[in-house]
Amino acid sequence: MKGLLLLSGGLDSSLAGKLLLEQGVELVALHLESPFGCDTTADTMARELGIPLIRRPKGDRFVEVLKNPAHGYGSVKNPCVDCRILMFTLGREVMEETGTGFLVTGEVVGQRPLSQKKQSMSLIDRDSGMEGQVVRPLSARLLPETAPEKNGWVDRNRLLSLSGRSRKPQLAMARAFAFSHVPSPAGGCLLTDDNFRERLDDFVRFDEPPVVAPLLRFGRHYRFEDAWVIVGRDAHDNEMLDTLIADCGMGFHPAGFNGPGVFFPDPLPHNMEEIATGALRVFGKQIPEDPLPLEAAHGGERYRVSFSSPAEDSPWRDADHWRSHWRR
Repeated sequence: MKGLLLLSGGLDSSLAGKLLLEQGVELVALHLESPFGCDTTADTMARELGIPLIRRPKGDRFVEVLKNPAHGYGSVKNPCVDCRILMFTLGREVMEETGTGFLVTGEVVGQRPLSQKKQSMSLIDRDSGMEGQVVRPLSARLLPETAPEKNGWVDRNRLLSLSGRSRKPQLAMARAFAFSHVPSPAGGCLLTDDNFRERLDDFVRFDEPPVVAPLLRFGRHYRFEDAWVIVGRDAHDNEMLDTLIADCGMGFHPAGFNGPGVFFPDPLPHNMEEIATGALRVFGKQIPEDPLPLEAAHGGERYRVSFSSPAEDSPWRDADHWRSHWRR
């Protein structure tokens, strides 16, 4: 019977898959993509393991979980228990499509405070409709025997009993398996990043639509009474924001001079021109005299505009005004 491996691209899920492959268990990998567009090495690790990879978005259901988690948040804006329930639910749906008979995860007992306690694991399995169908190879011998083990599809005696937050055993295993690429042993979830807290709070508080979620990863974010403004930090930010804003707002780029891109998610503020030129005066260097030549990007269109800067005493030209509205 084939198993469906929930492959994050991190070390734990990769090792979980490897342990079962060493037993001769056939696996298909499933990577669930966050609407925030988190970085992942899932493709690399699927090739390392030699198994096919399916990608599916967590989608709007994940955004709803983020905004209204039935089991609450962790220390930041991380609804870990509800997120795992959704992931297992999505996994169950893909199991039906692929003819796989059970889920495989890289979870380790006691590694995460909310979702990886024994009691939480049991709750997640039950509420996702996967009770007895989830194999956790790294900690299996600390947990109740699952149906795949009882049925002889998986040899329980060749599974492990890891617990706690240390990743030293996993790193040693990666060396023993001679992985050509060793992914980061740390979790890569943006929702657990304290530096992401205020942006996530705003995303939830202002009930932003899912389409804007990827914007949160890039640039400096500023929230004013009726405006959300994103200022690019570097060329990579500008490039990514320029692509993403096409579906949900408008952006401005300096034309013929150096400076950051300035981006406005919908709804666009009435004084957008004043804010954009003020941002360039605050964050740019060697800005030319007015009117400032800019390239505007809106939807699929790009065109040239010229805007005059706000007055010298305008708050939009005051670095402290911007700093006080910075959302980390």
